[in-house]
Amino acid sequence: MSFDLPGVEPNSNFEKLFKTVGFVVVQWGMDEQNLDLVVAVIFHRFGGAPLLNRRTTNLTQKIELLRQCFAEFTELKPFKTECDALLIRFADAGKRRNDIVHGAIENFSAEDGMFTFLKIDVVPKEGHSIRPVFLDDTEWSAFRKELLTLGKESLSLAQRVWDTLKKIDSQPSTPIYPI
Repeated sequence: MSFDLPGVEPNSNFEKLFKTVGFVVVQWGMDEQNLDLVVAVIFHRFGGAPLLNRRTTNLTQKIELLRQCFAEFTELKPFKTECDALLIRFADAGKRRNDIVHGAIENFSAEDGMFTFLKIDVVPKEGHSIRPVFLDDTEWSAFRKELLTLGKESLSLAQRVWDTLKKIDSQPSTPIYPI
């Protein structure tokens, strides 16, 4: 299998753009799946709770559900402060990711070390607006590091929540919400 990009010169700005956007797509998929793991663990343990009467499908819904769960369920409260801080970072990174992935590149060469995307925003009942989204080397370095860190920290949270709930469930008691 060849992963060559037809018409794209090696080491060109165009190749750099594809690698950058591709990294965002792949790493974000892993990051958000880690949030899905946390949601799945919570559904597994508290599946009968009224708060969990719906399944989440997008990042905003996952963030809201997790905030509510970590505030409501006693077993999750030790993680609440950490989770709240992580979810703020996910929301910020998610906006940045959407701007890059759902924006259209304005110019295929980096000008002054910066790629420019155009992003069309839709505001229901108000209309559309177009805004530029910039990605330069300095910002890219920080965003790349944040995506990697979010992946590591969200996976760690999912594992620790799982371990805690598993330990609690192995103790003789009656579950609050039978599965």
